[in-house]
Amino acid sequence: MGLFLIVFTLCRLVFLIFNNSHFPTVYFTDFLVGIWFDLITTAIIFLPLVLFELFPNKLRDKKYYKLFLKILFFGLLILAIIFNLADVEYFKFTSSRLSSSTFTMLAYGNDFSQQIPSFITSYWYLFLIAVGLVFLSLFLYNRIQRIQDDSGEITWLKQSIIFPIFTGIIILIGRGTGLRPIEPINVTAYTIEQNVPLVLNSAFTIIKSWGKIDLKEKQYFEDKELITYFNPIKQYDNSAELNKPNIIILMLESFSVEYIASINGTNQINTPFLDSLIGESLVYANCYANGKKSIDAVPSVISSVPKLMNQEFITSHYSTNQIESLPKHLHKMGYETAFFHGATNGSMNFDQFARKVNFDHYFGRTEYNNDADFDGTWGIFDEPFLIWSAQQMNSMKKPFFSTIFTISSHPPYTIPSQYKNKFTGGQSDMHNSVKYSDFAIQQFFNYAKQQDWYNNTLFIITADHTPATSQPEYYKDMGSMHIPLIFFHPNDSTFKGRSNKVVAQIDIMPSIFDLIGYDQPFYAFGQSVFNSENGISVVYHNHKYLIYGKDFMLTFQDDKPLGLYSLKNRLLDPNQLSEQPEVRKFLENKIKAYIQTYHYDLIHNQMVADK
Repeated sequence: MGLFLIVFTLCRLVFLIFNNSHFPTVYFTDFLVGIWFDLITTAIIFLPLVLFELFPNKLRDKKYYKLFLKILFFGLLILAIIFNLADVEYFKFTSSRLSSSTFTMLAYGNDFSQQIPSFITSYWYLFLIAVGLVFLSLFLYNRIQRIQDDSGEITWLKQSIIFPIFTGIIILIGRGTGLRPIEPINVTAYTIEQNVPLVLNSAFTIIKSWGKIDLKEKQYFEDKELITYFNPIKQYDNSAELNKPNIIILMLESFSVEYIASINGTNQINTPFLDSLIGESLVYANCYANGKKSIDAVPSVISSVPKLMNQEFITSHYSTNQIESLPKHLHKMGYETAFFHGATNGSMNFDQFARKVNFDHYFGRTEYNNDADFDGTWGIFDEPFLIWSAQQMNSMKKPFFSTIFTISSHPPYTIPSQYKNKFTGGQSDMHNSVKYSDFAIQQFFNYAKQQDWYNNTLFIITADHTPATSQPEYYKDMGSMHIPLIFFHPNDSTFKGRSNKVVAQIDIMPSIFDLIGYDQPFYAFGQSVFNSENGISVVYHNHKYLIYGKDFMLTFQDDKPLGLYSLKNRLLDPNQLSEQPEVRKFLENKIKAYIQTYHYDLIHNQMVADK
């Protein structure tokens, strides 16, 4: 066990070294609590080794049995090293530790196998560290083994006494103190909120999340009171429709507000075209994502279903539930619908989700059918795929609804060879890839302007999530969800201006229904951005709920609020939980209503209006 603890501690130091900007204030107690969680994880992992090593049997002295134990020991140790070191870089993108759902997500399509070469080339130093830890472990293991060999024979009587004692100790350590087995959520009692990922380790969060996808009903309110705080059934009576415009949603990979000068107010221009388009559009400057991954964004945008549980909706067994969607209801108004994603078909199961929610067409790398434009890792470069997508829309029946998901502003941030010297000078490779994607969007619009459908098309532009960042205001809870939401219509002057109302990805579906005069009931967690109600965004992230509204963000965990922070200060300081009782109560009741509704309706498969 001591060897496992040494390895876990070294992995923790590596994690901190490569993510030090994310944890500006680190206390010695954080390391002590972290070592305690490492000990708990070690006990859990070590249990099968104890059973094989100490259980009284006649095979203990056999060479093949010792070889089996050694293979088992190093197999478990190497897995633990891989999980903890993988999170050194993965954490930068998700701001949370790995969980079991990550493996379910990677299993879809060929995403993982395609990206292995780029992982190795981009993060070679982690592979060297992993190899070094394995050799260190082998050296220490052999030293410990020699000491054990010199200690004399252990009799059956000693084995029979030692086995139950050590097994019981290991179980008690792995269970943790308290009435219930320790969970990731318990770490908040021992450290400040922002340091939770530092104290945890990835092996622990993976083990503790494995198989835990079932929700439990919450009963914060009686039914009559519940709908006063949140009612998911929406219906609009709006005669001022836009004469059934074509609708195109552009979901831009990792386009955080951090990169968009016209929203964040800086002078660093990474998206010149998007900045110019925003000047002719209606932009919501306080839009917050409803998840931290691409796989969260699609159900949020297309079906108004946020991530409010530990597992992603698409990877959970609830994914077979009935849900509403834009294509489902737009069909009733005569729309032809299509989903475009330049990645390899099967990526994140988007093709299956598109079928589930009734898209008429799915267009991916297979349909594009020209790997001359393949980026070598992820899918088809943005520029050719966006123009090709627009070409497919030429043959669609009007009005049409299309969703296009870009991919190029994603690790390993590959840029087409002909543009290698064009998009340079950014603070990082991510900045350069954003510049290329912005250029690709410009080429898409240049092509679209020449088509007969352009002048009657509403373009809605948002991001799937925010990416890795070294800027404190964008990796902390508030900024880590801050994305753009832009409405652009070439022939409608009402879509101009800037709003600071809090909005979310889940608001896109109801906003579209409100705009086009759709008058049938539907189920949605969002609301139209065009109504006069207080805007709300909700998400479950890093073992806690975040709710944005009334110019504040409330963090909520274990059935109680943890902190209340002004949206004007992205560094989350100071906590105004006691200074703003009315705002706290408003947001607390809202998040409780969202959670209660989400849990009950997923469990009972009731996320549709026509139950």
